[in-house]
Amino acid sequence: MKVKTLERKRWSILTDNLEECYLCGKRKQHLHEVYFGKNRKKSMEYGCVVPLCMECHNKVHTYHTLDLELKKHTEEKFLEYHNCTKEDFLKIFFINYL
Repeated sequence: MKVKTLERKRWSILTDNLEECYLCGKRKQHLHEVYFGKNRKKSMEYGCVVPLCMECHNKVHTYHTLDLELKKHTEEKFLEYHNCTKEDFLKIFFINYL
């Protein structure tokens, strides 16, 4: 699937509310792919997306520990939501955060 199509159809395994920041509850300004770079498309395909306000979006990109915690939490939810193992996650994203 093309990236533009995936961007229009972004969804989240972490929240049903894509209008409020996942971290602080303010109005969403960005839909953030938790696993970005080479895994951005896979994040969109598998629902590893969170709504973030500008402030929290900047924090996620600035503070490595916050970014890592979000990645860990998302991986836990991924395993539960998609009913798969850590090995399955590793095959998809090529990295494990747990």
